[in-house]
Amino acid sequence: MAKRWYLGLALAAGALGAVACGDNGAGLTAPPSVLKRVEIHDNSFTPETVAVVVGGVVQWSNFGPTDHTTTSDAGLWDSGRLAAPRMNTAMSGLSGGTFEFQFNTPGTFTYHDALHPPSQVPGFTGAVVVTP
Repeated sequence: MAKRWYLGLALAAGALGAVACGDNGAGLTAPPSVLKRVEIHDNSFTPETVAVVVGGVVQWSNFGPTDHTTTSDAGLWDSGRLAAPRMNTAMSGLSGGTFEFQFNTPGTFTYHDALHPPSQVPGFTGAVVVTP
């Protein structure tokens, strides 16, 4: 079951349309994405760095063969143990445990897997870059 640690998104589709995010080549702008996904594998977060706008949500899903966490280096969030996919679903591309967190402040937020900390698994870290 997914853990949800945010208050829900109050952004209406019309409000999103008013925020420019880039040119699609036809002179039109696309709204920013409010949900970014990160896959947890057996010693990596993919992508390692993800960018969202203020109010955006990052969703981490465990695709690795063992349990993992997503734990803020600054203590802002901790997913707790995210279970590995069950044996009968691991090969089908389905994830195990999932966790979501909403980012309401601009900045760069680093994190790691508390069950496999960087002191044991160098490079098993990630970052969320939040822009206004």
